[in-house]
Amino acid sequence: MTEPEHKLYKLLLFADATAILISMVAGPLRHTALAIGAASSAALVSLCLIVYGLYFWARR
Repeated sequence: MTEPEHKLYKLLLFADATAILISMVAGPLRHTALAIGAASSAALVSLCLIVYGLYFWARR
């Protein structure tokens, strides 16, 4: 993994953690649409990060 890819991976990981945190806070505050949107975004980004990480792990 090159340096720009590594930095992008860390940025997406931070965005994923932020989306999870937003979802966890918005749910109890009864902002249902925001909570569902943030959770689905976090799930999609998490899935992409896992697949991308496995791709580079398998290449080694």
